[in-house]
Amino acid sequence: MSPHRSADVYHRILRRHAAQQPSKIFVRDDARSLTYLEVEQATNHLAVQLADLGVEKGATVLVMKPSGIDYVLLWFAVMKLGAIFVPMNDSYRGNILVHQANDSEARLMVVHGDLVDRLEAVADRLQHLQHLVLVGASEEQAAIARRTWKTSDFAALQGFSDTAVDAGVEPWDPMAIFYTSGTTGPSKGVLYSHGQAHATALPFANELSSADIFYMTNPMFHVALPHLVGAVLIPGATIVVRGRFSIEAFWSDIRRYGATVTLLLGTIPSYIASRPATPDDRDHPLRKVLMVPVLPDINDFRLRFGVEVMTWFNMTEVSTPLHSQGYRLANPQSCGRPRDGVDARIVDAQDMPVPPGSVGELIIRTARPWELNLGYWKNPEATAAAWRNLWLHTGDLFRQDEAGNFYFVDRLKDAIRRRGENVSSYEVEAEVLAHPSVHECAAVAAPSEHGEDEIKIVVSLKPGCSLAPDALLDFLQPRMPYFMVPRFVEIQAEELAKTPTGKIRKVELRGAGITGSWDREAAGYVVRR
Repeated sequence: MSPHRSADVYHRILRRHAAQQPSKIFVRDDARSLTYLEVEQATNHLAVQLADLGVEKGATVLVMKPSGIDYVLLWFAVMKLGAIFVPMNDSYRGNILVHQANDSEARLMVVHGDLVDRLEAVADRLQHLQHLVLVGASEEQAAIARRTWKTSDFAALQGFSDTAVDAGVEPWDPMAIFYTSGTTGPSKGVLYSHGQAHATALPFANELSSADIFYMTNPMFHVALPHLVGAVLIPGATIVVRGRFSIEAFWSDIRRYGATVTLLLGTIPSYIASRPATPDDRDHPLRKVLMVPVLPDINDFRLRFGVEVMTWFNMTEVSTPLHSQGYRLANPQSCGRPRDGVDARIVDAQDMPVPPGSVGELIIRTARPWELNLGYWKNPEATAAAWRNLWLHTGDLFRQDEAGNFYFVDRLKDAIRRRGENVSSYEVEAEVLAHPSVHECAAVAAPSEHGEDEIKIVVSLKPGCSLAPDALLDFLQPRMPYFMVPRFVEIQAEELAKTPTGKIRKVELRGAGITGSWDREAAGYVVRR
């Protein structure tokens, strides 16, 4: 199946399934379920209502709400109009919210009522936003929104229609903007095409059948939306959506929904494996697990729970270029080999290939067009830098063994991966530097006992100033989402060490570890969600 046929655009696949298996459940959660036909009809109606509010082909539409069935419906409705879906992390506030809202140039935003106060707090800085579609808003929240913006009620836009809506998009047209962590500046918007969405999902979709039931706990403001929902859509399977992962509910949900497949990302596998063994560890329908990264003792996990495990490497800019070729893991450390149609190399700073076993940057290109991103939104300089020499530069360090297996080593850039979230060190530092006592700051990754990273900040103070770590975090909490709040804080009187060109020596700060740092978890400091 080629991702370059117009028929393989997602909303056209939905229409085919609606005609061929209208009563098959496509998406469900704890409260409701919708068949393929019902999703087709619901998104036809919603698309017409959004068009009446001014959404047209090429327009950007911001979405800031919890994950769920309505998120999926919004995504399909926006695709049918040929507009550009711009999901925003529902934990965002302050500067990062302002940057992404302004950068996207969206005039309309679908937002949950509980988040209206965050928009009101920065209303005078939002340059383009004109209309809010309110989800689950109280009358008080709606009244607050009406002070500044036109408003509509999302519930009033819902209904069902048999009349198909299709603005005529092709695989090379933009589908979404996904913002990815910046390292030397604010987050960049990755312009994501319909063709890239299909190519990203296809390797996983090929491992599923229409009988599979996928259990999804991943937030939909990430590329998990086109990746995982798309992988279920392509074979005509069923997806169960849970807004947030719960270790307590995991196995009971798997059994209750009859889930056969799931994705276990980041630290989640270690939490599941750390639970005491029980006699019913194999008494469940789950048979396939996509795990990123793979646990070192993966054989114990597979035997204990009776599941197959596969893995992959992906990032917002690419389309699952490396994977384990189904459930055939070479070893727990490797993230696989290039999928069909992907050329992957590991190169030095001059883009020259390095020998097997040597570390270099992973660069990628594809044999088929439109399988990688369309560039960075409104950022031609960053696009040119990433695509130099006609290869996409991932910014990640890899090595390759003699057998052709690829191994992730480290990040060439300064993004920090924490609890499933990519955190920009630049954006953490910008908020810390806003404190009147802070002179300098560097945010770096610190090791976590659960895998992935914790965030450590090293701060120097202005002359004559004093600042306690908990007081600094009190200052930061209202300014950033909970997952960006640093765990480790090191405050020093002297300036941070610099390179000859004046850059902070982050390599040394990472190498110093956490010895001597204040640990908010050990101190019992509570971060509010």
